[in-house]
Amino acid sequence: MWWRRSSGRWIGRSVQGRWIGPLLAILALIPLAVGPGLCASKEHTWNRADFPNHLRHRVHFTAAQVPAFPQQDKRLDKPEGWPAAMTIGGVRCARRIHAWDDDDAIALASLEDMEPDTRLMLFYDHESSDWNFAKAGWGPRYSWDEHGKLMEKLWFEPDSSRLVTHDYTYYKSGKLLGYSWRNEPRHQGLAPKTYEFFSEFFDKDGRLLALGYEKMNPRSRDSLYAWKGVEVPYGAFRMKTHVLYSKAHPGDR
Repeated sequence: MWWRRSSGRWIGRSVQGRWIGPLLAILALIPLAVGPGLCASKEHTWNRADFPNHLRHRVHFTAAQVPAFPQQDKRLDKPEGWPAAMTIGGVRCARRIHAWDDDDAIALASLEDMEPDTRLMLFYDHESSDWNFAKAGWGPRYSWDEHGKLMEKLWFEPDSSRLVTHDYTYYKSGKLLGYSWRNEPRHQGLAPKTYEFFSEFFDKDGRLLALGYEKMNPRSRDSLYAWKGVEVPYGAFRMKTHVLYSKAHPGDR
């Protein structure tokens, strides 16, 4: 279902039983008729009333409105503070350590094995899993750049049937750059995919810059992408947010 604004209300168009190719997806996201809501031609002030009902109360217009990271544990802000084991959602989990040198990911047995100038990711997984393999994550996952700056905090809800994540990315200053939420079955085949995600990006002053939403199941696909209050095709949304991140972390590999 593709959302467009017409005659003062949101109308959905469903494409049943088939996948829409990338080009058709972009064309389908261009509003056919634009009312007083999300504008299609110039920057526009965000207005909660412009969104369809199922998104209206999920939008955060400032970074301060974003819910806090689900687990508040200052020990995890530094790699050295991560306990070797932690019980999360009643499940005993082991700490996993992955490091990157250029594009090569390496599973480490301990932080002492990390070489200088490498990116680092720590997370927890079931103790029964292999030490160098993550099923999908369970609880917190933090990532640091090669300079030791925290770049991302991801939370995997401790649910054995569904994969629900809360993703927080940061400017080098520590201010929130992006927040996203995703919900899908934890174990599903390659196709057709069933999922729902909601993503927001903020400027350095904490004001909402961009918003993306998509819900996919075997019968339909709903989506909405916007930049500075303007509804845009997915390709434009992806390009603009990629440039935003690249400017926030220049020179990062």
